[in-house]
Amino acid sequence: MKKAVFSFVSLIMLAMLLSACEDRIDLSLEEGESQLTVDGFITFYLDSEALNSGIEKQMIKLRKTSGYFNNAPAPPALGATVQVTDALGRTFNFIDIHNTGNYEYSGPFEISLTNPPMGFPGNFYKLYIKYNGEEYNAMAYMDSVPKIDSLKFVHRDAAILGSDTLKAGYIIEQIFTRQSDGSLTPTKDIKGEGTCYWFKTFKNDVFYNNPFDMNLAYDASYGPGSDHVAFIPMVVYALNPERFNKGDKVRIECWSIGLPSYYFLNMARLQMTNEGMFASPASNVPTNIVNADKDSKAKAVGWFGAASISRITQEVKE
Repeated sequence: MKKAVFSFVSLIMLAMLLSACEDRIDLSLEEGESQLTVDGFITFYLDSEALNSGIEKQMIKLRKTSGYFNNAPAPPALGATVQVTDALGRTFNFIDIHNTGNYEYSGPFEISLTNPPMGFPGNFYKLYIKYNGEEYNAMAYMDSVPKIDSLKFVHRDAAILGSDTLKAGYIIEQIFTRQSDGSLTPTKDIKGEGTCYWFKTFKNDVFYNNPFDMNLAYDASYGPGSDHVAFIPMVVYALNPERFNKGDKVRIECWSIGLPSYYFLNMARLQMTNEGMFASPASNVPTNIVNADKDSKAKAVGWFGAASISRITQEVKE
């Protein structure tokens, strides 16, 4: 009995000691220099519905970094000169029409056999930015992308998965490409090792943009050794952030992003999902935005890439 009383008293004293350590401490952190943030992909949509819009609609977003504890949207970087040149020697001027930091290419749209659209697979791009007296450059290459022509939905009953309860609903079980004879076969990775993809899922035009839903693939899997085969079940299953209902319109986009962008997005995802008791210290993700003056202290962050995109929108039916 004495031991029990002693243990009880010890617990009370421990609780009092811990409660005494709850004093608020305000940290005064120095604000670092604001840096230019770049977010831009030159894109090419494989499907025919993009012929009058998606092929030529291009945007590069410029923002300025802010303090770590500042939860307000990043302020726009205004007054920049933004240009993209390609392997054909053409120069495309991006203009911030609405003073929002979103620099758009708005034409001309003169497309012919000798003058292809700005975005097409096999093209190289160089980004040039002049901002606050500093000049920045970046390079990107556009890979090819497999065409997705159909989705196969299957119904699943409600189930318990760990601590989660999964409602009854539909999932994407397979993605298909139509062959020249009209048959459908599981979509394959483009031939050539190191082709990388970012799969995006939309339900009723709403993008699943949680970092935990970011679905990246190296070839048909998550690393070398899966060249030019059908995407593995884990990649396809990751197209289902949740189960869908009958009547939902589901859009899948396959972005062929290239190996450098794959590594960048992979590291960005690791930083965004780095949480919990055993999380590693936060660190900056490498960038391909380089100051033309190597001796300048002004640096930029973010990424410039190029992606050819295949997409399919399909209604969930019985």
